[in-house]
Amino acid sequence: MIKEYKNKKSGRLRGLLGRTGRDEKGAALIEAAFVLPVMTLLTLGTLEVGAVMLSTTLLEGAIADASRQGITGYTVDGMTREEYITSVLKDRTYGFITLDNLVITNKVYDTFTDIATAEPYTDLDEDGDYTNGIDSFTDLNCNNQWDADIGESGVGGPGAVVVYSAEYDANFMTGFFSHAIGDADGKIRLVTSTAVKNEPYGSPTADCDPQVKT
Repeated sequence: MIKEYKNKKSGRLRGLLGRTGRDEKGAALIEAAFVLPVMTLLTLGTLEVGAVMLSTTLLEGAIADASRQGITGYTVDGMTREEYITSVLKDRTYGFITLDNLVITNKVYDTFTDIATAEPYTDLDEDGDYTNGIDSFTDLNCNNQWDADIGESGVGGPGAVVVYSAEYDANFMTGFFSHAIGDADGKIRLVTSTAVKNEPYGSPTADCDPQVKT
């Protein structure tokens, strides 16, 4: 009888353990708690990267369109060439880009090899850098000062080489990514540029006569 009682008790215990082991209530909720945050993060990351890539593509297309307008010397009534080219660049972003975060610059050079070239100087004090008032330099752009980049602001005349540049501080949709991969302001800077040579329209501008100055 004692043996039979032990067998019945053991059977009830095995049955209880079996039911407990097969009970999967709440398992899906626990799994979702682990998976959903990861999936949400991946989805947001994909959207953020896509937005940045779209902004870059729009900027590159806008710069290309603006430069094509610039090389012809075309103007419209009531606008300077600079204003017209800037308006073309902004229009080609189709409202996707916040114009307050967009900085447009145009620099003019005589040749493509002059781009981002510094004016040559004689390092009289031998400190490795140009020192104003001591070192002499060749004033290539005739603006009476030494320049680390001889490019002048503007859109140039006939035959001039112009570098069109745009810098855009793109905003992120989520605070997580703005702090994770953005700068101190929670933005990511996008930069694009292109160099073109103006068509030989109209009369050429007067050449500069470079001179050595101090």
